[in-house]
Amino acid sequence: MRIFVAYNGKFGERIIGNLLNYRNFCISCDKLCIFCRDDKSLDFSKNIIGMYTQPPGLPGYIEEPKKYLPPVLLENDVLLAINLHPDIITELPAMAKDAGTRLIIAPIEEPNWLSPGLRNQLKEKCEKAGIVFAAPKPFCSLKKGDDPLIDNFIEQFRIGFPGFKIGVKNNNIVSVQILSSQPCGCAYYVAQKLKNTPVDSKLDEVISGAHHAYPCTAGMERDAELKDTILHKAGYIIREAVHDALSIENKDKLRENTSKT
Repeated sequence: MRIFVAYNGKFGERIIGNLLNYRNFCISCDKLCIFCRDDKSLDFSKNIIGMYTQPPGLPGYIEEPKKYLPPVLLENDVLLAINLHPDIITELPAMAKDAGTRLIIAPIEEPNWLSPGLRNQLKEKCEKAGIVFAAPKPFCSLKKGDDPLIDNFIEQFRIGFPGFKIGVKNNNIVSVQILSSQPCGCAYYVAQKLKNTPVDSKLDEVISGAHHAYPCTAGMERDAELKDTILHKAGYIIREAVHDALSIENKDKLRENTSKT
C-alpha cells in the first residue's frame, strides 16, 4: 500500500519516524539500547510516496483553504490526515478521490483534533467518494474487523492496536515479540521493560510506567465521548494488549495475585 501523509505537529513526525525506522528514531532506552528495532522489515520508506506539512500560523477560519494545499495529491492507497486545520482536512476527501485513495485515517490524539460533527462530515464525504474512513481515538485503538482495507493496513505496516507474543517461565516474562505496535512505536519500549518482570499484581505498574516514560503524547484533557482522557485510553489499550498476550493460566494468576493485595 502507498501512503501519503498530511500532518501538522510532532505526533505526525513521530508516526513518520516509526514508519521510516531510522537509526535514532527511538531513544527511550538511552545508553541501555540494544537496538531492538534493527530490522529491515520495519523500514516502510518505499511505501511513503509523499508528504504534506501544514503551514504554521493558520487563522481560525480559512476562506480559501486550497491556497495552503498542494494542487494535487500524489496517487496513493492510504492517506494519513494528522492534526490538520478543520478547513484543510475538509478539502481532502475530494482531493483523495482524484488521487485514487482507498482509505483515509484521521487519528485523534487530543479532543480538539477532530470534533464529532466534523468527523461525521468527513465520513459522509468519504462514503460519497467511495473511500473508507477511520478516525481512531487514539490511533492505537485501530483494530481489524471494520473493513478489509483497514485490516490490510494493519497487517502490512504492523501498526494500530498493539499485539505481543509473550513467553513466561516460572511466572516471569522471559521473552516478548512485537506483532504490532502503536503507530508511535511505544510497544518496542514496553517490550524491553516487560522482560524479567513477574506476572503478578505489579505487572500493570510496569506497563503503565513504560507507557508514560516512552512517552505517550496523547492528550490529558478530558474527552466528552470517552468520558476520560485520551492518554488514559491509550494506557488501557497497552495493558489490555499485554494481558491478551499472556496465557489464560497466567492471566488467572495475575487476577488471583491482584485480589490478594
